[in-house]
Amino acid sequence: MSTIDCDLLMHQPRFVLGERAQTLTRDPDGVITVGTDAGTGLRCRAVVISGGIGTFTPRPLPAAAGWAGRGLSFFVPSLGAHAGQDVVVVGGGDSACDWALSLEPLARSVTLVHRRTAFRAHARTVEEVLSSTVDVVTDAEVSGVFGAEDVERVEITRRDGTVLARPAQAVIAALGFTANLGPIREWGLDVVANRYLPVDTTMSTNIPGVFAAGDIADYRGKVRLISVGFGEAALAVNNAAVLINPDEQLFPGHSSDAVPAAA
Repeated sequence: MSTIDCDLLMHQPRFVLGERAQTLTRDPDGVITVGTDAGTGLRCRAVVISGGIGTFTPRPLPAAAGWAGRGLSFFVPSLGAHAGQDVVVVGGGDSACDWALSLEPLARSVTLVHRRTAFRAHARTVEEVLSSTVDVVTDAEVSGVFGAEDVERVEITRRDGTVLARPAQAVIAALGFTANLGPIREWGLDVVANRYLPVDTTMSTNIPGVFAAGDIADYRGKVRLISVGFGEAALAVNNAAVLINPDEQLFPGHSSDAVPAAA
């Protein structure tokens, strides 16, 4: 393992990109080592974890297993790519309904398949979908995907057993994502609801020297806004600085408080 001593970097930060933090250990002297999946070791005296709520994995569409990249996708990076296509959108949330509406004027046809009659999407959006030319099939699931090389058609089975067939060159599985904290759960940190790290007013976790900020941090009365996350990052970094060097000031003051330099 190649080791980087972060204390020696001072004001010249080292950016370690394309590597995943895999392990975290703390020795009796308070030195923390973060190991990556690429074999890099980062030695430091404080860590701030701002990992959101983990990595996101699309919820699978069982009937379309093996079709990813051949007509199956989980979001729409480019609406224009589906111009002139027959598109089947699967899901009942805001994303599914928004994409169905956005694709309607571009695609040859749009079919929205939802396993329930009630939608999770905003009521106004649902009204727009139902009054559009989108073919809405509820109480149903995509039960089969067919084609020679790429998707050519889908089979839809209603709850009553009725089977429908629709042409499709694209299937959008807008079924949401699952979040996973991954290796963070193995670091000895307290975890709430399998996704949050409890912190105190200094943004400290249960491991000394390890702080958390942003969506991953949890405390009573938390409001999960981007602006709150920015404030938590400042709290974590300033408290980490005092932990590393007790002579530091927790609040460094405003630049307007500084005495002007002599002319």
